[in-house]
Amino acid sequence: MRMMFLTGALLAVTAGTAMAQDDAATTAAKALILPMLAETAPGPASVVLTDCVIASATPEEIATFAAASAPSMAVGQKITEILARPDSISCISAATQ
Repeated sequence: MRMMFLTGALLAVTAGTAMAQDDAATTAAKALILPMLAETAPGPASVVLTDCVIASATPEEIATFAAASAPSMAVGQKITEILARPDSISCISAATQ
């Protein structure tokens, strides 16, 4: 019984740490993406687009954005690629209705 409790506690701590890392990566990715999108879609539109990029991006893509030191052509191309995905298009459509 005690072993099950310790195992459960360890899993909870591990999951909490992973979630905190995911939140940090998402925050960093948004900090990179939002200003880039705001150049072409200022105001609330850039926030919607950023949220849809994050929602449609894979964890690996979010990690890549989070690790980027500055905006670049490669980042812009990846954002454009993600925005063209059906999930992103649905997200944008739902947010603008």
